[in-house]
Amino acid sequence: MRMADGTLPWLLVIGLGVPLLTLWIVAYVDVARRTDLTLTRKALWAATIFFLAYIGIAAYFMMRPVAPVVGKNREATTPRSSRLVADLESLKASHAEGTVTAEDYLARKRHLLGLI
Repeated sequence: MRMADGTLPWLLVIGLGVPLLTLWIVAYVDVARRTDLTLTRKALWAATIFFLAYIGIAAYFMMRPVAPVVGKNREATTPRSSRLVADLESLKASHAEGTVTAEDYLARKRHLLGLI
């Protein structure tokens, strides 16, 4: 018997078995920790993950809702320069439409640019 004869089964165990076991553990812990699922849905996801292996794990993580980032909102993530440009463009459009007088336009523009 040659030494290479027993290598392929071990490579399959290591290459497929270890990652699958790791993913199973991570997925089961995630399912157990979720508070938005009922016990029945948790059991269904656990069965799906177990019986469909890699496909079940991928389906679970793709369908899992993304948790909102605490403390983030649009105003906080929009750079000040982008808001300033949008406000200036809106002011210019209002002036072009005639809803803002020339004096009011200049006063608001100076205020937005911080010149007052």
